[in-house]
Amino acid sequence: MRHLSSKNDGFFSLSVYFLLIYLIGVYYHYYNRFQLVLDIRMNLIEIYISRIDQIIN
Repeated sequence: MRHLSSKNDGFFSLSVYFLLIYLIGVYYHYYNRFQLVLDIRMNLIEIYISRIDQIIN
């Protein structure tokens, strides 16, 4: 039984390696998208603040 499990260790390691690479890629994809949304929101807030300042002054 022990000999049988050692044959699949390389395949398991390779599968875990590719799975981790995929998960890291997905994480960075959504992290970059989240940062883009935050940048857009901050820019919109700055535009609203400048428009309000123009209306007040």
